[in-house]
Amino acid sequence: MESKIKRLLLVAVIICTVAGVEYVTGIEILGIATQEATDPVATIQTASSDQAPSGPHLRLVTWNLYNFGQSKNDREVAFMAETLRDYDVVAIQEISTGPAGAQAVGRLVDELDRRGFDWDYRISDPTSGTGSERYAYLWKTSRASLDGRAWLEPTLARSIDREPFMARFRDRKGGGTFLVASIHAVPRSKDPEHEVRQLDALHTRYASDHLIVLGDFNLDEDDEAFDGLRRLGYRPVIDDQPTSLRRKRRDGRNGHLANEYDNIFFESGPLRVSGGGVSDFTGSFSTLKDARKISDHLPVHAYIQWEAPAGVAP
Repeated sequence: MESKIKRLLLVAVIICTVAGVEYVTGIEILGIATQEATDPVATIQTASSDQAPSGPHLRLVTWNLYNFGQSKNDREVAFMAETLRDYDVVAIQEISTGPAGAQAVGRLVDELDRRGFDWDYRISDPTSGTGSERYAYLWKTSRASLDGRAWLEPTLARSIDREPFMARFRDRKGGGTFLVASIHAVPRSKDPEHEVRQLDALHTRYASDHLIVLGDFNLDEDDEAFDGLRRLGYRPVIDDQPTSLRRKRRDGRNGHLANEYDNIFFESGPLRVSGGGVSDFTGSFSTLKDARKISDHLPVHAYIQWEAPAGVAP
């Protein structure tokens, strides 16, 4: 009897071992199959106070996707979809202006649809200044709806190279609305301070809205160029948190990150942020070079709630 039990235990160990080998060699990292069983397996790490609040809220994220449409194969697009699947409203910057840019956004939405929710989207026209790009908004139709149309802000088209892409969203459950301005400011060498200083004009122009200004500002959130927004009561979701990727890793906890460029500025008072941060996807790749094929920026996200009823759109 004892020898029979030992034989059964041995068979069970062998079966579990074989199954484990098959699992490791066939594992997928967030939708992208590993090339070797020795590749690191890591989930996306979130640096934030990221706990879903009680009550109506929408989870908003902004992500510069680095020349989206000129690169990104199917596996990389699948990885992006896996990264974004849990958000409700997505703002994307740096989409190429050619047909491939719009096609890439469509591929991303198709991948998101395969993950259990229906998504809708809008892509901007090419921006009007030098370094022209497109923007996009994506949203879960069960959680949010677009109020009216989305538009490139005409009042800033002459003074900002890539003028903001604007859209109003409504929380289907709670009924709250907010207006989003997505921007990709010019690089550091081209004076992004000049562009950021003009963003407070959106608060005046859309005074009855609850405004959120987000994107890649190419500036630290503590820069004095944001003082106009701060005086109006706007606050950044993250502070002292780098969001752009280095080309080579340095020592330290954030040795793979470079600059505090991406953020979400919200109008404190009518809007409340109950948690937010960055989603660090780089741990899913063995090198920064491979991670940068997805993007050279981390996504920045926030939970948006309302302290007061939404204003009436002008």
